[in-house]
Amino acid sequence: MYRKSQGTVIIVALIALTGGAMLLPAAVGFTLREHALARAFLYSGLLLMSLAALVALANRGMRQRSTDYAHPFYLLTLAYLLLPALMAIPMAEAVPGLGYFRAWFEMLSAFTTTGASVLQDTGTRPVNLWRATVAWGGGLFFLVAAIALLAPLKLGGFELFGMRRRVNDGERRVPGHHKASLIDESYTDRSLSRMSGATAAIAPVYMAVTLALWVGLSLAGNPPVVALILAMSTVSTAGIAPDGALGGFAAEVLIALVLVLAFSHRLWPGAQLVRQDEARLRRDPELRLAAFILLALLVLLGLRAMTAPLDSAFMARLAELWGIAFTSLSFLSTSGFVSEVGRSAEGVFSGAAGTVLLALALCGGGVATTAGGVKLMRVFALFWQARREVEKLVHPDSVGGDGPRLRLLRREGAFSAWLFLMLFIFSMTGLTALLTLTGVGMEDAMIYITAALTTTGPVAQMTGPDPLDWAALSPAGLAITGGGMVLGRLEVLLLLSVFWRRGTAGS
Repeated sequence: MYRKSQGTVIIVALIALTGGAMLLPAAVGFTLREHALARAFLYSGLLLMSLAALVALANRGMRQRSTDYAHPFYLLTLAYLLLPALMAIPMAEAVPGLGYFRAWFEMLSAFTTTGASVLQDTGTRPVNLWRATVAWGGGLFFLVAAIALLAPLKLGGFELFGMRRRVNDGERRVPGHHKASLIDESYTDRSLSRMSGATAAIAPVYMAVTLALWVGLSLAGNPPVVALILAMSTVSTAGIAPDGALGGFAAEVLIALVLVLAFSHRLWPGAQLVRQDEARLRRDPELRLAAFILLALLVLLGLRAMTAPLDSAFMARLAELWGIAFTSLSFLSTSGFVSEVGRSAEGVFSGAAGTVLLALALCGGGVATTAGGVKLMRVFALFWQARREVEKLVHPDSVGGDGPRLRLLRREGAFSAWLFLMLFIFSMTGLTALLTLTGVGMEDAMIYITAALTTTGPVAQMTGPDPLDWAALSPAGLAITGGGMVLGRLEVLLLLSVFWRRGTAGS
């Protein structure tokens, strides 16, 4: 069957926005008298905007052919493959010796909000500003796509929501059969209207939070450009910090407050566009689980700080506690910032203890947020079902209770979460095996792939005996980890939904 696709309009608009965004680092480059670098961004931006205008004009009077590629997977995959390739054009010109392929990896890492970098030095401020701008745009794009494209198909973690309504509507499962197809004969492509509505709801708040954080970080003592870079990479959870500087305790407090937004989709305005259950925000499972994980980790690791030698100053102990809390919160949100206030906190997570940060990144943040990882909601569903199984071992005839919402979450929700976890592990195993074929050791390959799949690039520097350098990977290794970043951002369930044509129940 033919279906009308609106993906061309969306892709052309994204190309035009990409070209327009290049004018920002161009303006900063001219201000800082880095004229060669500024011209690279200016000319590339004008070229992309001209290209988008020509394609729009050519497509305007053309009758849109119906197509079988209306599934969001095709649109999102094309965006993550095409846009970083265009974003890399000025990077290859602006950074001597970088080359186009490594510039593509740099932009793919930023657009997926991974934050892994192959730059040999810290880079100039316009270059870092472009990386942060790409990450900021990638975070906004995924927030919009999650609400507009993934939520209607119950993908990207939304399969854990709305189960009470489906059961009440009588959509019972028949043994041996599945529910209606994600993309069936009645599906109509409304990607453009859905993305427009989601953008109108999310973008103003997204920009307002960025602007407020920018002002706050500037008042905390950061230079304006550095504050803007930190604000953009914080809101997008990309973890890009120029010169490795965050700006002190006040800046870290502001960053931590914004990173909390990555723990639940309910904190973003787009959640109102998706019908949810009746749970209140204070009982949100994602926020409760995030608070429990951070508190438990702070208690366990904080014992080391509070039991330091008596000659250690009390304020130094408090600073180390803050460093542990901030770094843990940052990696749980898949940002990857490391606290500068409690510098000894970095030593707490060094070496084998870095696996704690790896575990935090694997848990990830909330559904439909800029954070990556397995997602807190899936972890909560598995935990709640495990808790019930233990209760049944103690009291086999007991009644689970929990109310209809949590009962459905630990039944259907736990099954969906377990399915995703197995696919995640299989993906990690396959990509790790491929990376070892390029000459990378097994342990290092696993760290690289975990960082890519969880979109937490800085975890490679904090896990293992020695910090890992993304620039040390071969072109084949960069291609494999780049594929892992795209897969981690889109999730393998979205790919499987293209081929998994599920028949209606009872058919």
